[in-house]
Amino acid sequence: MKYMKLGTKPDTFYTEEAVRSVLSDVPTDIIIHINSTKYLLHKFPLLLKCGLLQRLCSDAEDDSDQPIPIALHDVPGGEEAFELCAKFCYGITINLSAHNFAQAVSAARFLRMTESVAKGNVIAKLESFFQSCVLRGWKDPIATLQSVGKLSGWLDNPRIVQPCMDVIIEKILADPSKVTWSFTYTRPGYTKKDRRSVPKDWWTEDVSELELDLFRSIISTVRVTKKLPPALIGEALHVYACKHLPDPMEGQGVAQSSTVRTGETLAKGKRVLESIVSMIPSEPGSVSVGFLLRLLKVANYVGASPSTKAELVRRSGRQLDEATASDLLIPLPSNPQEYDVGAVEAVLENFLVQLRRPMPPEESRRMLGSMARVANIFDSYLQVIAQDTDFPVSKFCDLAGSLPEMARQEHDGLYRAIDTYLEEHPDLSKAERKRLCRMINCQKLSPAARSHAIENDRLPLRTIVHLLFVEQERVGSAGRNQGAPPVRSSNEVSAARVAQDDSRRLRQGSEEGLQHRGEPVQGGGRIKSVEMLRMGRSTSESRMTRKDKERAVEKGEGSGSKIRLNQ
Repeated sequence: MKYMKLGTKPDTFYTEEAVRSVLSDVPTDIIIHINSTKYLLHKFPLLLKCGLLQRLCSDAEDDSDQPIPIALHDVPGGEEAFELCAKFCYGITINLSAHNFAQAVSAARFLRMTESVAKGNVIAKLESFFQSCVLRGWKDPIATLQSVGKLSGWLDNPRIVQPCMDVIIEKILADPSKVTWSFTYTRPGYTKKDRRSVPKDWWTEDVSELELDLFRSIISTVRVTKKLPPALIGEALHVYACKHLPDPMEGQGVAQSSTVRTGETLAKGKRVLESIVSMIPSEPGSVSVGFLLRLLKVANYVGASPSTKAELVRRSGRQLDEATASDLLIPLPSNPQEYDVGAVEAVLENFLVQLRRPMPPEESRRMLGSMARVANIFDSYLQVIAQDTDFPVSKFCDLAGSLPEMARQEHDGLYRAIDTYLEEHPDLSKAERKRLCRMINCQKLSPAARSHAIENDRLPLRTIVHLLFVEQERVGSAGRNQGAPPVRSSNEVSAARVAQDDSRRLRQGSEEGLQHRGEPVQGGGRIKSVEMLRMGRSTSESRMTRKDKERAVEKGEGSGSKIRLNQ
């Protein structure tokens, strides 16, 4: 950071009862009012260098010996900028840098401290410092623009803003190997001492400190040149968003404590968000899907326009296969503990739209791979949603069924999600549990998942029976493939299944009879039945006559080699 020192005298300004004065034996003959501050000063040093004060004092000249009052409430930079100019007139030492240059030069121009008023005036010195020092560095132009952003009407000061922006853009477009100036880069894993590896996004952190309109102007100019890849523009937007957008989860606490502050935060956040979305390059992959979904969360929180949300949903859908389950957890603006399922459904629908258009074989294979990844992500998301005890079963079924059947190559993730839902919702009816489990394709479960499901008491009995049949067929098929005799013939399996149904009906009838007579029913009937099925035995089968068995076999052969239970 460059500095310039002007003047040699010590500082003699002091404050007494909210009035700023200069330590002097000469009586005060001019009073300057700036906002709530009153300056008791002298005409002699001020009028020598300030053309504006010369005119104002000549207009107010009279025969009175009283100090002349002058109001300068609209001086750029306020009291601090005026005091720098006043001290220069008194010869008092002042230190100038990029942090206060804009305020000082704006106030000096307002006071008309030009060379035509006095040789060696402050404006000429400030402009020389600006050209030879401020515009030569990297952080100085940025610091100058930061200070300009605090001035009212700063856009009307092109003599400061445009030169600084030109320098910044020129350095951004420079080859990273030629970057020799200091810059801020606090990313993990980067050491500034290693000058041989300047990162391509070295400039993003410093530029993110600028006011939104300045930042947008710089990014727009850089994009027009097409000298930087879209991903680098996207990284700059990501850094700016992290620094200036609110966190939806943290914002709720602020909302409860300060409604006014939150309103201001939301308005600013909405403006920043919509500007960032409008600047995202159109090229796919210029920003990550995690960043897009984070913007969607913020859009919900700040109340962004429907068009902004729709654009984020569309872009997120195109890259959904790169997301994680946590990316899809979008809080509702009304309650951060609940999630916006509708937004996730919209993102998924935008992903599925890609599958409906005609595509060459190579792209079709790629999309099938993307579909499988999306299915895994979505099933992990369902496991989180399933933990919500207030989430309705019908909505959960609709959500789980929103993926086409071809998307899930295996059903382990779906099974875990449904099992979690059953665990968190123990009061579900038998019909609701059946509806959930009907979505699981037992043929697509891995052996480990199938083994777990067979032992799972939360699943309906019909589902467990079906799983046992699938497992039995798998073992039999594996044995035949290895040249071993089959475990059981198709006729035996058919007979066993009929016998199992008879056993279940007999057992249920006996239990109802006992309950009707008021006698206790022994517990564990279901587990015992499942164990007997698993061993290929049943009470009914042992009591069947030879004729009954033959009839069951004939029935099985007449309807095919297998009898499937409708889940």
